[in-house]
Amino acid sequence: MKRVKNIVIWLLIAAYLGVILGFVSKEEGKLKCTGVNIIIHDSLDLQFINADEVRRLMQLNNTELTGRAISDINLQEIEMRMLSVGAIRTAEVYFTVRGKLVVEVYQRNPVVRIISRSGDSFYIDEEGYLMPVSRDFCSHVLVANGRISEECKKAKYIGEQGSGMDILRDIFEMADYIRNDEFWQAQIMQIYINDRQEFELVPRVGAHIIEFGLAEDIDTKFEKLWILYDEGFRNKGWNQYERINLKYRNQVVCTKR
Repeated sequence: MKRVKNIVIWLLIAAYLGVILGFVSKEEGKLKCTGVNIIIHDSLDLQFINADEVRRLMQLNNTELTGRAISDINLQEIEMRMLSVGAIRTAEVYFTVRGKLVVEVYQRNPVVRIISRSGDSFYIDEEGYLMPVSRDFCSHVLVANGRISEECKKAKYIGEQGSGMDILRDIFEMADYIRNDEFWQAQIMQIYINDRQEFELVPRVGAHIIEFGLAEDIDTKFEKLWILYDEGFRNKGWNQYERINLKYRNQVVCTKR
């Protein structure tokens, strides 16, 4: 008897939930979009995209969203439109309980700007994804140029295979190391890839070129350079050398002007 009673209770609960869900679904179909709220995160530091551009991307079939039935607005389609923009890392699209459509956009954060030998330019963000430059905003990050294949621009991520991708990965590793060190971030302003596919670094302070060589033993080479700056340049000044060569193990070779 108790078992029958439990079955009846569960059947009643299921029927009640079915009625409620049907009512909610019917009422939801009557709800209309009451407005749009666009939130662009990190907009004080990054301005690769603005609210007007987001609003244009949101308009489905060139129609205004405010006033449309919520059930007619495809949130997933809007989200996919946001993610089609190279400067957008993630996007979240949802309705509030009052029917307001909220679009939260997170921008990609570049760590280095690449200029290929053909003059094509693009950024690599902190996760290793390639992103386009903007006509309206320039991020003040490390610049890398020289013998960099223009084929790299076709990639979306530095982990891909293809012509020139090895050097692109090395540039990213170098740029990431520099940006995570307060002194080197302030001192190194440019990476140049020479004909031997070796790195040359251009500093902000000091009239010299740093011959870094291949992107290997990065920490050791920067430690040697730091010792030279701290001990060698303290009394003699920063402008007496034309080139500083870090390619040799256990020594730094300096060429005077």
